[in-house]
Formats: sequence, structure tokens, C-alpha cells
Amino acid sequence: MSTPKLALILLELLVCSLHPFPMGGSSCLGPELGHPLPFLAGAETLLSLLMFLRLYLVPRAALLRSRVLGDASYRSIGSLNKIRFQYPFVLRLLVNRQPGRVLLVLTLGLWLTASWVLSVCERENMNGTGHLAGTLWLIPITFLTIGYGDLVPVTVCGRVVCLCTGIVGVGCTALLVAVAADKLEFTRAEKYVHNFMMDIQCTKEMKNSAASVLQVAWLFHKHSKARAGRRMRTHHRHLLAAIHAFREVRIRHRKLRDQVNSLVDLSKNLPQPPSPAQLPSPWAFG
Repeated sequence: MSTPKLALILLELLVCSLHPFPMGGSSCLGPELGHPLPFLAGAETLLSLLMFLRLYLVPRAALLRSRVLGDASYRSIGSLNKIRFQYPFVLRLLVNRQPGRVLLVLTLGLWLTASWVLSVCERENMNGTGHLAGTLWLIPITFLTIGYGDLVPVTVCGRVVCLCTGIVGVGCTALLVAVAADKLEFTRAEKYVHNFMMDIQCTKEMKNSAASVLQVAWLFHKHSKARAGRRMRTHHRHLLAAIHAFREVRIRHRKLRDQVNSLVDLSKNLPQPPSPAQLPSPWAFG
């Protein structure tokens, strides 16, 4: 056994052996909820917080239960491409396949963990943050960056926990927005249909705008010959407005055409499956 592996085993044994010593009685769940838990002070509080290092078992369990390690093809292809099947890869795989479920489990897990840590840090404070019932309310509103201000942490440890909770909440909110935007995005077929219908609509609008320009130009020419100054100025303004509308429609149609052309170029660059004529004949191996 190599030295790094032996060091990791000893570190895991040390983490799993951390446990506070029970002392005299106060309640973590509040005066009316549950049974009183031991009062934690000083070293006991530190040991209680260090117990959360055991959460490393959660990603390990996710890695062992994923089909990445159980699938031989995954491992063989990954080894050829020099991919290390560790926690970050499995997390990205789960987020890619089930983003909503992963975010829900991650958010609830963070809420419960941060609530318990905050209740341990604020154990000596009796204004509500020292009980789990109060921290279960304080952590979500801090996570969602609402902050009503009815409960506030007093100790330095509690403030650090709330600060980290707010930072993680901003990141999870950004992930939620990214997942929602990805789900609301059109597929390639939907983009083609939408762009095709928009192209037809823009073509009709451009024809109508061109016809309007010709109509107003004819009226302007007619009244300019008749020396009708007032009507000529009115139709001149209408002509300028019609030309401006025609230019806007043409620019919008040009942008739509550029977007369609970019989609076509992208589809051409994608690898195409071989045709039946390109496949090797089974008699060629005989």
C-alpha cells in the first residue's frame, strides 16, 4: 500500500472518530420541541462542527451508486480519453441528466446542514437562533437573500455560516436560472419551424411596406403636380414614414436570414451518419 493511500485511510479514520463529549443539558430543538440535548461549549462546539466533515461520504456514495463505475464501456472509453471518474465528473453527469432533482436535493441538504450548524454555533444565544426551529427559518430566507431581520446571528461562527449560506444561495439561484433557460430554449426543429414562419411573415410585411411606399409616392407625385402645397407636405411626411417602416422590416428580415444561415452552417458542420452505400459489405470480410 502506498503512502498517500495510507494517509487517506488514516485521515478518514480521524474524521469518523470525531465526536463531542456529552455535558450538561440544554435543548437544540427549543424549549417545547424534542428532548434536551447536551450543552456544547468551546471544544465540544468545535468537535460538533468538525463532525460535518463526514459529509464526504455523500459524494462517495453517489459515485459508487452511479452506473459510471459499473459500466465497463464507460471505464474503458474514459481510460482511453484519460478521464478520471471522480466526484466532479459524476456531479456534472447528474446535473446534465437530472438538473431539477439535483438542485432540489442539493438545496434541501444545504438548508438542513446549515441550520444544524447554525444552531450549534448559536447554542448559547436564546433569542431564537440557538434552536433548530429558528435556524430552519433563518437559513432559507438567508439562502434566498430575503433577510427579514426578525432573527439575526450573534456569534462570529453564526455570522460566517449565514454569510456562506447567502453566497451559496446566489450560486444556486444562478444554476436554477441556467437550468430554466436551457429547458425553455427551442430545439433545432422548433427553431427551424419558428424561423420559417417568421421569414414568411417578414416577407409579407416587406411586400406590404413596399406597396405602401409606392402608393404614398404616387399620391405625393400627383399632388406635387397639382401644386397642392398642404396635401403635398402631408404625403411627403407619409412617404418618409413609409420608407422608414420599409427599412426597418428589411433590416429585421436580413437579421432573420443571417440567423437561419448560421443554423444551416452549424448543421453542415455536424458529423453526418454514413449512408447505406458507404457501409462496408458483409461479404467483404468473407
